[in-house]
Amino acid sequence: MGEHGETKAAGEGLSDAEMVEQVADQTPAEERYADVFKREADGATTDTEAAKASGDELAGE
Repeated sequence: MGEHGETKAAGEGLSDAEMVEQVADQTPAEERYADVFKREADGATTDTEAAKASGDELAGE
């Protein structure tokens, strides 16, 4: 809700980049990194799999 009881559209006044950042901050890690979990389902990260992952994925952020 906006000020004084006025309704505002979701994302009103935000750039596309700001909207992406907000959604990313609200997305649970298990959804963000589903591809990592799928790759790792059968065991620990190999050098090959580690090369496919981003630094954030390897750091667990």
